[in-house]
Amino acid sequence: MHQPAIIHFTDKDLDGESCAILSRIAYADQEVLVRGVSPYTVSQEIETFIEQELAPGMSVVITDVSVNEKVAALIQKQVARGHSFVLIDHHPTALPLSAKYDWANVVVEESGKKPSATSLYYDYLIQKGALAPTDVLSHYVELVRAFDTWDWEASGNDQAHQLNLLFYLAERETFADQVIGRLRGEGGDTDQFVFTEWESILIYAEERKIAAYEQKKLRQMKRLPVDIDLDKPKQYTVGVVFLEQYHSTTGSFLCKSDETIDFVAMLDPGKGRISLRTTRDDVDLSVIAAHYGGGGHPKAAGCSFTGVTLKTFVYPALRVH
Repeated sequence: MHQPAIIHFTDKDLDGESCAILSRIAYADQEVLVRGVSPYTVSQEIETFIEQELAPGMSVVITDVSVNEKVAALIQKQVARGHSFVLIDHHPTALPLSAKYDWANVVVEESGKKPSATSLYYDYLIQKGALAPTDVLSHYVELVRAFDTWDWEASGNDQAHQLNLLFYLAERETFADQVIGRLRGEGGDTDQFVFTEWESILIYAEERKIAAYEQKKLRQMKRLPVDIDLDKPKQYTVGVVFLEQYHSTTGSFLCKSDETIDFVAMLDPGKGRISLRTTRDDVDLSVIAAHYGGGGHPKAAGCSFTGVTLKTFVYPALRVH
């Protein structure tokens, strides 16, 4: 049975998918199999892959997610046997991997800027000689980085936000194919990544829809006192709301609209997930999420529904709604 040359495990958001797009461009002459995973399933999926599918000659790429120590040890054994693995991530919770394993590359700040997995993987591919930088590629990578790190908001780079909207409006494979064509220069000679006229219309309609949705969720949000025992017990004022879409933009909107809250907890029962967002510099959501078995960035993180998180966030929200 024919085996793909490169297996690329990556997160399912814009940053993760853009890493896969770079793989498909860099390794256009090889078969690249992309597997979308989440931070909560990646360890189990890679463990199963190593046990059941890993074959000689395969190269394994892991981007925008990290693995637990058990799976990291399994990967290290495979690397010692000659298999090729590389992990590229930018989440602080993955830093211990980078300190321990040569195949793990985790960077949370680079030249005074916050990187994304896409920007780190872009640099990695260039340094490896697998990809030649171009103006349009660099522009696209910067759009992804700006959105994923929320630098777009401070700089007013609305195109970065609009690119993320387009990503969720389109079917994932269609989005990737369209982007790859433009990044290869098939849409004409340009040094910028630009939207088509039809994409711009779709984005405009989506922006109006989101604005109405955000106002609705602001009216529904409840403010709850939540005691969290980290280094020492502290009570936070948390905005809690049931939210099944637009987590990043709506979370930021809710935080800015109510400065009395320390962070917002967005409950998604369908996925059993809680997304956390803050705009405050004195709140580190990566630490708070890790306390509940999750992870992420200081201003954007998440965790799953568990007995503890249900008691802390969900049940109180149900009582006051």
